[in-house]
Amino acid sequence: MEEKRNNIRIVMASHKACDIPSDDMYIPVFIGSALRDEVPEGFTPDNTGENISILNPMYSELTGLYWGWKNIPEVQEEGSFIGLVHYRRFFGTKKKGPVKRSDLDRYLGKKKLFLPKHRHYYISTMKEHYCSTQGSLTFDECEKILSEYYPQYEESFDRSMGQTHGCICNMMIMRKDLADEYLPWLFDILRELCLRVDSSGMSEFDRRFPGRISELLLNVWVDHQITTGRLKKRDIMYLPWYNTTGDNLMVKAKAFLRAKYKGEKYKSSF
Repeated sequence: MEEKRNNIRIVMASHKACDIPSDDMYIPVFIGSALRDEVPEGFTPDNTGENISILNPMYSELTGLYWGWKNIPEVQEEGSFIGLVHYRRFFGTKKKGPVKRSDLDRYLGKKKLFLPKHRHYYISTMKEHYCSTQGSLTFDECEKILSEYYPQYEESFDRSMGQTHGCICNMMIMRKDLADEYLPWLFDILRELCLRVDSSGMSEFDRRFPGRISELLLNVWVDHQITTGRLKKRDIMYLPWYNTTGDNLMVKAKAFLRAKYKGEKYKSSF
């Protein structure tokens, strides 16, 4: 009898037309479709079924992840996996391209969570990096929300935010049972954060703070699962990842140092 394969679907979130990986485990999702007139050919809009597409200016790629979690039939089955990548950020390497289903098959029965290899900041902790580049208002408010509603996560928050490395970009491939725990927790915190922080006078870039805070929260949630025994370190596999448009490390480094030492916050994405 042929062994049943685990279903896996990875949302490729994009706000514009772009190349789509040929592997059918990728679902190209056009994020913020509720606010746009047309959807590029080959993309699925994120404003069908149960969705939060209208929140895209704040939640960024998370509206695509939410849509996939709620609406892709294959990821509703037990043992299935749901993932998220970006139109220009993929698991894999620039030489070989995006990771393929065949690359993951042998691990799906052994691993519960796939994460991007850590980004290292070296001279700044996760907290210091966020607050120097984005400001401390949204960080501090997020910390208050955790203290009020999820105090059991405070230790993991402090530990994760005190490290000089972590997972970024909201990239992950997560087994359904974990996603069904992580995503309600995440969106509950972000919902409360948006209620408490007045974004009316913010720039378009700054208004995306929920999407950036969520990058930090993934690290907090994973640390808590490991600490409490819900996950074991061997359940997690860290995958290489790359930017299809390249990383201008010199530009990033200069912006980072200006933020850290001169207080010049980021004004755009890199």
